[in-house]
Amino acid sequence: MLTWDQIESLRDLTYHRTAQDRVCTIAQARRFVNTVGFCFAFTARNSELPCLWHAACGERHPLYPEHTHSDPAIGLVWQAKDDLVRDRSIYYGKALKSRPTMISLDFFPSFYRLLDRPASPDQFLADFRAGALSPAARRIMEALSQRSPLVTFELKMQSNMSHPRKRAEFDRAMAELQMKMYVVKIDEFYDPFTFLWDLVSLRFQPEIEIARSLTLETARENILKQYFRLLWVSDAAACRRLFNWPMEVVQTLLVQLQQQGFLRRVKVENERKEVYGLVDMPESTLHRRSNVSSIRRNRP
Repeated sequence: MLTWDQIESLRDLTYHRTAQDRVCTIAQARRFVNTVGFCFAFTARNSELPCLWHAACGERHPLYPEHTHSDPAIGLVWQAKDDLVRDRSIYYGKALKSRPTMISLDFFPSFYRLLDRPASPDQFLADFRAGALSPAARRIMEALSQRSPLVTFELKMQSNMSHPRKRAEFDRAMAELQMKMYVVKIDEFYDPFTFLWDLVSLRFQPEIEIARSLTLETARENILKQYFRLLWVSDAAACRRLFNWPMEVVQTLLVQLQQQGFLRRVKVENERKEVYGLVDMPESTLHRRSNVSSIRRNRP
């Protein structure tokens, strides 16, 4: 039987929440995102996913600094998200739970395939007519379809949302379009402060071509397998909350991964129900240095 302390100790390794594996440079941040596949940028509540800020702190429960502008870990994350986005090393947007998410280019096709929509330049109009896209989001897409990329002010002007009273509507529409992977921020400028926005269909054409070759089931399996490689242990409810997939889809996929020999049922101390864990997950106590060292050598 596993304890949550054992599980969190395993996650410390795959999440880089230790001083030994702490992320200290932009190059290490790039390797971290490419290794974990997908992660949150600044927060990771309830160990849902790895977090670049936690990895930069090298801690499981870092305290958010009062003065962020002078904090080295926060500064590294801010610099990393700018640099890695600018050179197209990663995808960065509100992809999971409306929170800033970093996705490696290896895993981006799987996430894009989950949208399950035709790769047509005017697909946003079909979504709008079907009631799946707001009027504000449609106007933004029309503006970017005519000329892209655009900085935020230009985008507001072109979509008739430059009035201060429309700021909240514009922000909601941009969050909506990021969640649907229609638009993506590709740069930040600080004098004056603004963002540069582009169409995902233009920015990630090679990855979208790969996405077209994937089935929906394969894309979900790719993501869920990596999720368990990172978390070691989870259950259907947690998967449902994070990825927002139908519960029946999650349950079916978990059973399939168990039948493949990738997952197995495990018991956790003080938990009434069994959960799923990796088949190769160690169950011996983790305070033994040799065991932890072996895991570090063989895990992401």
